[in-house]
Amino acid sequence: MSGDRDPSILLILRVIPQVVWDSERVGTVHIEAKPDHLLRLARQKDPVGAVVEMIWNALDAEASLVTVDLEINELGGVESVSISDDGHGMPNASCRSYFGGLGGSWKTAAKVSPHLKRGLHGRSGQGRLRVFALGGQVRWATVAEAVDGRIERTVISGSVDSPADFDISQPEPVQLPCGTRVEASVPADFVGRLTQDDTAQQLASTFAPFLAANPDVRIVYQGTPLDPATVWTDVAEYPLPWPDSDGYAAPVVRVIEWPKDVGRVLALCDTNGVVLDDVSPGIQAPGYHFTAYLLWDGFVERRDDLSLAELDEIAPLLAIARDTLRAHFKKREQERRARLVQEWKTEGVYPYSAGPVEPAQAVERELFDEVATRIARRLPGVTQSKRTTLRLLREIISHDPSGLYPVLDELFRLPQPEQEELKRILQRTSLAEVIKATSQVTDRLDFLAALKKLVFEPEVSRTLKERSELHKILERETWIFGDAYTLMVSDQSLDTVLKRHLMALGREPGNSQLHPVRREDGRTGIVDLMLGRAHRGTFGREHLVVELKAPRVKIGQVEVAQIKSYAKAVVGDPQFHDARVSWDFWIVSTEMDDVVREDASAPHLPPGCIAEWKNGVRIWARTWSEIIDDCEDRLHFYRDRLNHDPAAEHAVEYLRRVHADVTPAAATA
Repeated sequence: MSGDRDPSILLILRVIPQVVWDSERVGTVHIEAKPDHLLRLARQKDPVGAVVEMIWNALDAEASLVTVDLEINELGGVESVSISDDGHGMPNASCRSYFGGLGGSWKTAAKVSPHLKRGLHGRSGQGRLRVFALGGQVRWATVAEAVDGRIERTVISGSVDSPADFDISQPEPVQLPCGTRVEASVPADFVGRLTQDDTAQQLASTFAPFLAANPDVRIVYQGTPLDPATVWTDVAEYPLPWPDSDGYAAPVVRVIEWPKDVGRVLALCDTNGVVLDDVSPGIQAPGYHFTAYLLWDGFVERRDDLSLAELDEIAPLLAIARDTLRAHFKKREQERRARLVQEWKTEGVYPYSAGPVEPAQAVERELFDEVATRIARRLPGVTQSKRTTLRLLREIISHDPSGLYPVLDELFRLPQPEQEELKRILQRTSLAEVIKATSQVTDRLDFLAALKKLVFEPEVSRTLKERSELHKILERETWIFGDAYTLMVSDQSLDTVLKRHLMALGREPGNSQLHPVRREDGRTGIVDLMLGRAHRGTFGREHLVVELKAPRVKIGQVEVAQIKSYAKAVVGDPQFHDARVSWDFWIVSTEMDDVVREDASAPHLPPGCIAEWKNGVRIWARTWSEIIDDCEDRLHFYRDRLNHDPAAEHAVEYLRRVHADVTPAAATA
């Protein structure tokens, strides 16, 4: 196995009978560590990881070709493993420091390779110990350029029986290309795992980003080049919005999907695809086998701390990457579902002929599609049997969705992960409640679209009547001011407000016991809307008084004075006093003048609040855009879950269906 016999193979890790090279031995270096600790670092049950480490060492040595070969005996066992590269090798003068220490690798300080400026994978100074996962005795033969420019060959050998000791030969002048070769004897216990069918795929997933970024590099496993494009089923990239890039290019998430499970990780890489560390992807994506790569050169400077990445300042970057992964697989699932449904329609086995009309039908259809596509791989292959199974599934969902899971479990004997996912889907709520909630959410989304039309479209807003149209519509849609509020008073005097206030507190005095409530100028105030809600878990209450203005009326000092006069009437009248009650007064329109906007942006008050008085009284100036944004934020999850984005026709249809008696003609034209 002399190094000058086969110059085309420059790095070989080989399992062969034990050999002793006394003539080459020059001295022994010793690692100051317990043998059992060194063997733990070797991870002897992970031969694939050992091959990965050797390949990374070759790439760190600026190799452009790395070859891995297994010699298999007639019984199917691994006799030898060889890995070769054409990198720059190890000069003899450096071998003692490379092999004599534990940790403190030169790569930690260098960060990048000397000539090609590749990001370096290794950093711990422990990689050589991984070789013991492949064989009991090891021998490196490395060809490198010495300090004086000569090409020299050095041999380093070690044994698993004495893992702390490595023998280093004298340098031998040679006329060979630079590179390194490792030889080992006595096959390790788990080395047979290298013959498993998915080993090449695991290696492809590990080196995919590096190979994609360095097309001039080839890694050959058992005679076949690793080419991720030949084994992946899908690949996608997403730039991430990360403001703290420290001058580096923006981070990118690359997602590669595989036909088989290769183990999910979120690999942290530099932009050349060198994997520096990995973390859990932290997402649920049933049915998908993938590797995710987060590529960013900022990881290079943090490489020593990446094991704590979840806890330091780049933790938000990991969160953004995981959100991106969730969005990716949500989109992939939608695409897969749509593709399967279309195939079923073409085949004539899909049990629905027309599109859904009512929200309840849409929910039923969505539930059917979600469940059916999850079990698609287990459906019968015969068309008639598939049609019968899908019709049975539809009937159960339509009439007894709670009984669906036992039927599916009996029919298909689903694996545990799919069982848990279906349980989560089917047990989260009853179909009737789903339909009810879905109908309410879609109605609310449609109403928000309609409200935008009423208050923002000029041809509608300029003719919209505040009291007879906008007011009447909103008294049926008080949820927009807060889900917990209920309507107490609509278009009534302050006297009526007082009565409802006292009734809410359990006090119902007769009319003769109440004094009229007047504003400062003696006039009777007419309140547009008064809403109320109880504090959860306490006896306290909140009252909300809303003064509406037509969209064409800008909130100015006159309008603010009006809402303040109502608040003053409440504060100044002892009949309202109760420590358990807080009061909020809103003046609402499409716009506000600059002075009011400044008041609504006061730093010592919540946004929108223009005054805060004693006895729990606050006064607010609100625009419709702010209120609508708040509502859409509350409905954001449901809108995404239902995939419902109301168009103009939805808004018009909702106004006609619910508010036809008070909707202006221009809004439904």
